[in-house]
Amino acid sequence: MSINFFLKISFILFLFLQNIFSQERLHKNNNHIIWGYVYSSDKRLPIENVNLKIYSNNISKYFITDENGKFEIPNNTIDSIEVSSLGYKKRIDKKILDTIYLDNDQNQLSEVIIKPDTKIKNHLSFFEKLNSFETNFSWNNKAAIFIPKSNKSNEYIKNLIFAVSDYGGVKNLKYLPFKTNLYTVDSIGLPSKPILNEDILVTKTDNENWTKVDVSKSKIIIPDEGIFVVFIILEEKNYKQNFINSKYGKISAVPALKAYKYDDQYIRKSYLFRECNYLDKCNIWLLQKLHYMIDVEYN
Repeated sequence: MSINFFLKISFILFLFLQNIFSQERLHKNNNHIIWGYVYSSDKRLPIENVNLKIYSNNISKYFITDENGKFEIPNNTIDSIEVSSLGYKKRIDKKILDTIYLDNDQNQLSEVIIKPDTKIKNHLSFFEKLNSFETNFSWNNKAAIFIPKSNKSNEYIKNLIFAVSDYGGVKNLKYLPFKTNLYTVDSIGLPSKPILNEDILVTKTDNENWTKVDVSKSKIIIPDEGIFVVFIILEEKNYKQNFINSKYGKISAVPALKAYKYDDQYIRKSYLFRECNYLDKCNIWLLQKLHYMIDVEYN
């Protein structure tokens, strides 16, 4: 046989092996990670923020695709995987595919809206707002609250307002810096992308209940799908002290927020984004069983 023949065979074998190994890589914790993509079946475009629910030994874990439709999942034995996104038909498979296609579901949104037992509360009562409490964070955390379109939807947002507070009996945490931004809403109702080009750095300087951040120059009007106001804790290096003792034990020395008691019918749902290594609890937006005291004021 000729040398050219062996070269061709070697090249084909190289491509085959590279394709296999490209579907799996070593995570920094030496756990194998499988990665792949989710696309729309009609336009073959990547779908962002798709929910992937993995079932294994009666335990479920959640993952989400990034802006390129990419997902990363530990290479463990699974019973099934459920893939879902608003506007697409749910898909259930017995194994993880490196490329997953979702079909459009035009009736999905209307079915949710006309559901007869669905109740939405646009406002909390005066007495419900009396029942507030402090909630703390750590470095790089992001807290977001959904602001729906309202009868003032044609007015520009003047101020973002936050009930910044101390926590656990530790004084002056509320005077530590944080950042804020406004985020768009993705296809399943979670925070998506920043609206302002840069996060706004904020430091509370008074003793008022609400800390106000003027965004009037940006001339932002809340769109039909609503908007998220996001409260951002800085990196650890930006604070003079890392941990501090409170009546609940050691906490990160960062500003806290007050929150209202959770009501599952209240439209202004709150979410938290943590950066850490727990795959099912971090690096994704998770619904919180509370309502952060964050709001907007109009011109």
